[in-house]
Amino acid sequence: MKTQKFLLFRLNLVDREMLFENRITDDLTLFRVIESATDEQFDVDKRGPRTSYKWALREATFGAVEQLERPFISVTFSCGVMSRKGPIVTPRGIVQGTSSLNPPAATLVLILIDLKRHICAVENVPSVMSGQPGWKGLLQTILASAAWKLGFTSMIHLEPIAPEETVEIALKSWDRITRLRVALRIPNPDLGPSYRHLYEEMKRSGVREIYQDMRNESGLTLESDTLPQASIDMSLKGYRGGPLRLNGYKNGRKDELTVDDEVASIEVDSLQSFIEGYAAGQKSAAVKAFARTLIDRIEENVGRKSHEQI
Repeated sequence: MKTQKFLLFRLNLVDREMLFENRITDDLTLFRVIESATDEQFDVDKRGPRTSYKWALREATFGAVEQLERPFISVTFSCGVMSRKGPIVTPRGIVQGTSSLNPPAATLVLILIDLKRHICAVENVPSVMSGQPGWKGLLQTILASAAWKLGFTSMIHLEPIAPEETVEIALKSWDRITRLRVALRIPNPDLGPSYRHLYEEMKRSGVREIYQDMRNESGLTLESDTLPQASIDMSLKGYRGGPLRLNGYKNGRKDELTVDDEVASIEVDSLQSFIEGYAAGQKSAAVKAFARTLIDRIEENVGRKSHEQI
């Protein structure tokens, strides 16, 4: 059976530095921003050397999978081709020109936000994810514009949840880690025990973001209850702003590892039933079934790993 891959990101709330703050503080407010972002006034036009695109959000839904007591937000992200330069066939021959489409033909990307964990599952559509490397920045621009229009000083950012196995395999081959650099953030928690204390201390102290640069040429201690391990765990879960940088020694020689754009993924069965249900006018049922499938897979992966840390 054909499967579809979804990329996993942590939804972080980043506050603008202003005299008067109006933060996004709850799920209903978050949905209000996302729902507002589906208005065409927030669409973004982007021109390339040969092709012009329109990026937009549409079809925002706030719902819940009652059996799991899991609220969610689903929304569709689209990339539409507005015009393209190239050969055009005319009654008299072939000429070079620009063809326009109105409304533009669009490629759709399904997005689901699991509000319990603030994990954002984004459908991996290769023509968008690989063909348009700036897609995440454009999505964040649309959301930031909507939030600002509503008077909020928070911005919605997506940080990749790293594939933990890849990082663990790399670090196990090292002799020691001598330096760790990362900026940690504290949005809605999805925390294992090894870094709950750090999160709670940041929250108690009113710290929304902390920059860390830890060094020890003899090697940082990475026991489960230590600060270096807690920082690595938080950053791999997506509670970071920018990359995680590690320096150390492998086979007696200096080595380094940067975790930035690597992103974990889950696979689900074909979305054909969702598409058919949506087309048949059974929008609510189709969205809930789609959400249940994705949340189950998120729980099997991220939830299981968090439990195994206990």
